[in-house]
Amino acid sequence: MKKYLSSLMFGAIIMAFFSFEYEVYLQLLLAGLTLFGLIWGIARVEIRLNVLIHPYSLMMGALLIWSFLSIVWVADRSSWIVNNGILAVTFIYGLSLSYLIREKSFRRALSNLIIGVIFVHHLVGWFELLTHQQYLSAENWNFAWRRQLHNPMIFFGNINDFALFCFFGLIFIMCWHPLEGKVREIDGKYFIGFKTLENYSKTRFLVLMIFKVLMSLSGVLLIYFANARGILLAAAYSFVFYFILHIKHRLLRRLTIVGIGILAVMTVLTLYTDIMAKLWEDGSFVIRYNLIRNGWHHLKSSHYLGVGAGNTEYYMAHFNYYDTGGYRVMHNWWMGMLVEFGVPFFLLYGLYHARVFLTSYYWSIKYNSQMGKWIVTWLLGFIVAGFIPNTLFNFVWFWFIHNFVFVWFEYRASATEFEEKQADLDLGLKKQLNRLSNWLEVTFVGKISE
Repeated sequence: MKKYLSSLMFGAIIMAFFSFEYEVYLQLLLAGLTLFGLIWGIARVEIRLNVLIHPYSLMMGALLIWSFLSIVWVADRSSWIVNNGILAVTFIYGLSLSYLIREKSFRRALSNLIIGVIFVHHLVGWFELLTHQQYLSAENWNFAWRRQLHNPMIFFGNINDFALFCFFGLIFIMCWHPLEGKVREIDGKYFIGFKTLENYSKTRFLVLMIFKVLMSLSGVLLIYFANARGILLAAAYSFVFYFILHIKHRLLRRLTIVGIGILAVMTVLTLYTDIMAKLWEDGSFVIRYNLIRNGWHHLKSSHYLGVGAGNTEYYMAHFNYYDTGGYRVMHNWWMGMLVEFGVPFFLLYGLYHARVFLTSYYWSIKYNSQMGKWIVTWLLGFIVAGFIPNTLFNFVWFWFIHNFVFVWFEYRASATEFEEKQADLDLGLKKQLNRLSNWLEVTFVGKISE
């Protein structure tokens, strides 16, 4: 069963990150086969339900149910069907990943596949950049003037979406520690899937570390050449935060965070007038601002319950209160989530994000966990990066990233909870044994010495 599900998972990942015209239909087919495998595994008691049920799967299940219920009030049912199909695919893959990720060999293979996908996209991105030729779906980009800029887009057909993928890859590569002096498991120290090995030669160590540095540099440069300024800003402060996490002295780390925060606030306040003047001269910023204002109107008209999955574009087209230059897509993950699914679910989603962020930060500091650093750095960077892309709701590749981060977190959370409970039990047993030893020493040894 594990081989069956893992094969489907790897096939779905490759299709998602190398998108083509009929990919959604094939994803639905693979998701259906995955669901069959999960049901068969549960029926044969190979898969336990408690492995599949955790806070993330419950949240995604709640989102799927709420999205289905919105059929009662949605205006555009064809878009509703497409978006719910993608949500259902995401939910099924999330359940499958929850089961598979407990297998060490799968975690290692998945990590290697992610690195391979990132590497291929970097190669094609540089090919586009250097040759001024755009590849596959990028040729279908709707705006000819965009194509003339020769920004790398690859399979995404959108410079901001490609930049967001590069940003995810950058955080992943930064947190990758391929080699150390001895064998260590990821738990508590190093990133899942890249278990370190003994007796690596200095040459091999040097080659892999050069690969890590070059991939990180390539990611930053591709974001820059894609002209995704917001994501470049997110990458910059994510770098700073990631290195702050490596300050082991608690007081020094807190003073650094406070100092940088004060410096940032003072800079913004000092340059506020100039910054706002520049932003209002930027047509892209004005359009995004008006999209948010329109979205807020649509949210209020839905009594704060949301306009329904996939219906933002319909409302933007038919009820356009502020000029958006013909743009109908929200261009904002957070506002899109709020407008489509309403205030109740948005609050639930925000609380879940806060839980993951705080817990991962705790792991980063207490256990020096590379996985914790990866998750907390990505979540912090995505707060800003999520405002930039065109739309992410319709793309399976982004929902895979969503699953990667949160399912991996839930797996590690369950393992950490077990380890901490076991440590508490061991500590309690040790205390009891010490008390018994002291009592025996006082009762018997003391009497004998008398």
